[in-house]
Order: sequence, then C-alpha cells, then structure tokens
Amino acid sequence: MDDPKRIVKAGYDKLGSRYRTYYEQAVPQRYTNWLTAFAQLLSPGTRVLELGCADGIPTARYLSQHVNYLGVDISPVQIEHARVNVPMANFAVADMATLRFPDHSFGGVIALYSIIHLPVAEQPALVNAIYQWLKPEGYFLCILGADKWTGTEADWIEPGTLMYWSHTDAATYTYWFKEAGFTVIDSHFVDEGNGGHTFFLLKK
Repeated sequence: MDDPKRIVKAGYDKLGSRYRTYYEQAVPQRYTNWLTAFAQLLSPGTRVLELGCADGIPTARYLSQHVNYLGVDISPVQIEHARVNVPMANFAVADMATLRFPDHSFGGVIALYSIIHLPVAEQPALVNAIYQWLKPEGYFLCILGADKWTGTEADWIEPGTLMYWSHTDAATYTYWFKEAGFTVIDSHFVDEGNGGHTFFLLKK
C-alpha cells in the first residue's frame, strides 16, 4: 500500500469542497446537534482545536462564532477553501499526529471522522496528546470507529478517488480514553447506512 497519509492528502486535495457537498446532500443535518451541544459546553472565547477541518463548513463556520477556533487539515486544498469560507477563523496545514502544543492550550478539541484516517497504531499517542493539550475540565468530542477495520476504497465519492481509513472498535477506544485520564460523558453508536461509527464526548 502507498503511504496512508499520502492517500488521504491526495484524496481530499482531489475532492476539494465536493467532499462536503456530497455529505450535505446525503445527511443535511449531520452535525447540527453535535456542534450546538458542544458549543454550549464552552465559554465564549474558549480556544478550540479541530483536527481534520476540511473546507470549514459547517464546523469552523459555526464554532468560530462562539469560540477562538483553530482548524488543521492534512490537505492544503481543503485549508485553502476553509480560509475563503470562514475568514474569521484560523487554519493550518498539518498532520495531526505530529502536532505540538503546550499543555493546557485548549478548552475544547473536536475531531469528526478525521482521526480514523490516521493509522491506528498512531492513534493512542494522539489521544494522550489531546489530553495534555486540554485545560482541566476541557472537552473532547470525536467520531471514531465502531468496529476494527483498516483498508481503502478505490472510488470514494467520485470515481478514481482513493481513500484510506484505520480504526479499532468502540471498546478499545473507550479503554484508551480512560487510560489517558478522560471521563466518558457520552458514547453511542451512530447508525449510517449499512454500518456506523461511535460518538464520544469526553471530559478532562
């Protein structure tokens, strides 16, 4: 297999905003409840990090109205779109697995379907890093795998777009979170067609 991160970067570069519009048509209210509930947990002006921000819609656009938002994505094309779509927010091109921030940098971290693009072997270290980046009482909202699987899809969203995913099962993610020090506030299965993912809301 080609380098997984190169696959992810190339796929999102190729799709651009068509990734977002595809899911808007499929599930138009996909994130509304999650983002509303997450923002209500945070004080105005709280620093929030999004891992895998794509083109900034809807997450960056919504959260940046309430908090001090920073979004990162491995795709330069997605970040270019995000800066146009949400000019009041801050964005950076980065591999989430290599990010470095001082301890207690953020009051919230959010990662919707993004960590599962990272090889699963790199995910426990990222979980521990997120815990350190969060301030005490900080919140982490993420959508992760429900079952263990690593693989690619050759024609994702559009013919010729290769994409990679890697995730473990919900019970293992729960174990990693508790080992890192998180309290699990909510965890439930997100039904999606023939499968689904796992919603986690965690507190430091």
